[in-house]
Amino acid sequence: MKKILITGNRDYGLCQALCDMFEENNFEYECASRATGWQLDTYLEQVRLGNHFVENEFNVFINNSAMWKFHQVMIAENVYNRANDADVHAHFIHMGSTADTGVKGRTWRYPTEKKALRDYNRDLTYMTAGGSNVKSTLLSPGSLTTENVMKKHPDRQLIDVEYIADVVLWLLNQPEYVNINEISLDPIQHGTYARER
Repeated sequence: MKKILITGNRDYGLCQALCDMFEENNFEYECASRATGWQLDTYLEQVRLGNHFVENEFNVFINNSAMWKFHQVMIAENVYNRANDADVHAHFIHMGSTADTGVKGRTWRYPTEKKALRDYNRDLTYMTAGGSNVKSTLLSPGSLTTENVMKKHPDRQLIDVEYIADVVLWLLNQPEYVNINEISLDPIQHGTYARER
């Protein structure tokens, strides 16, 4: 039985699509966000989240909130360490981004933070392959159909958040002995957004 702890706002974007999918599949879940009383950009709250995961016997952690100052990585570390110390059998799914593979100079820190999350997930997958009870997956989609992205890029092909929820469901249904380390997917662009040859 899946019992899921997810970071993010239940009423927005990918988190909303994921929670809808959880309900359709009768998964028990809880959202950790400002709306539910969590302040996840602080160390003490990140530690509390790890304790909450273990004490309430969750077995899936979806690290969904994109947070500045590398907090998404710090959340991953704190929840993982607590789960690992308690010898919990769990599956962590970290929401990355294909922006982490940028090919031009920039000062926007988001890609660097997502790259750090990808590197941390790779460390965790080595732990999984070595016998840890915690599976770890990085799911990196390109631009999604969230309100903010659709406003910013009205002519760009985007990936439906419901499709990503289906990918997460597929991940959750994999055999216990298989760890999907990473998935990276982008919408195919045509016209203005297509790359020049």
